[in-house]
Amino acid sequence: MPEQQTNREAREARYPLDNLTFDLIAIIYEKSKALEAYDTYLVDARGDQYVGELLERMRQQDEDCIIEIQQHLGRLITQNPKIQKQVNRA
Repeated sequence: MPEQQTNREAREARYPLDNLTFDLIAIIYEKSKALEAYDTYLVDARGDQYVGELLERMRQQDEDCIIEIQQHLGRLITQNPKIQKQVNRA
């Protein structure tokens, strides 16, 4: 495991975006795609109130997660000196 961590740290040193920030962006992307899918599933579940309510709760949970992840992402971006250096160049 230490070798894997060293490799990961070496990769992170080469790029302005660290793995955690990238992961959060990927999660937001995937959850956003899921929100679109839920909209389709909700149409399909119109005839079943219980499934519709379940899907609506699941959709709301994903939406809440996206909002929370965006807050963490904003914090990580403002704390990342590599990103701030690029912003200051622009």
